[in-house]
Amino acid sequence: MKTIVTRVFALAFVANWPAAYAAVGGTPTADAAKWCDAKPGATREQLLALMGKPVTALDTQLIWAAPPLRFVAFLDASATAKQLEISTYNLSESQIAALPCKPVRSHRAITLEAAAAAKKLHGSTPACQLVTSAEMSIILGTKVVGKPDDRPGDFTGCTYQPTSASFPSVELKLTWGDGAAAMQGIGIAGKREPGLVSPYDGIGDQAGTAGPLLLIRTGDDLMTMVFNGVIGTPAKAKRIYDTAKARM
Repeated sequence: MKTIVTRVFALAFVANWPAAYAAVGGTPTADAAKWCDAKPGATREQLLALMGKPVTALDTQLIWAAPPLRFVAFLDASATAKQLEISTYNLSESQIAALPCKPVRSHRAITLEAAAAAKKLHGSTPACQLVTSAEMSIILGTKVVGKPDDRPGDFTGCTYQPTSASFPSVELKLTWGDGAAAMQGIGIAGKREPGLVSPYDGIGDQAGTAGPLLLIRTGDDLMTMVFNGVIGTPAKAKRIYDTAKARM
């Protein structure tokens, strides 16, 4: 019986949602500006002080309304906002575009955005210049040409291969800030059996393989190489690393 009453109440509230909107008062523009001043991580009390009395107040959710807008705060167990939303189901694309802030703002998203903004914008020499085509040709013992693949701020890469054949070829890539995570990912840190020696020992600060991929940690950064049809890869990998490292 209690469940039925609860459902009836919920249906009645939805049916009278326009009236709930009207009861809030204020203008959509002003309320939207206030809402956009709220930040994920704000406490329940801070949100109430900013937005006033909500039309719905639950332990995990607060809702304010200013037609045609509806503002929803999702709260965590400590009564802080983990996500703030402007409901857009009844808005046009132009109205959504005119909102003064993103319709959905989460604590996680803002943390990731802040980390990305703080991420060092690397101005490293491009991979195809860290090891030139001429230098790679000498290392591989056959003429190859480097094709760049760069994404500033994330990585710089270069694929070296002959103009009229598929191999021998080498893919060289430098990814900033991923060194430690990569080493942890392939599980080589402190897990090698005593006495077991890798042919890649001594290249960079730490090195290991994952399938055809050679991963080398150099400081905070990650250098990777993929060899195709190359003989004597450990020695050639060291020459490539030493050449590139001198220009990083």
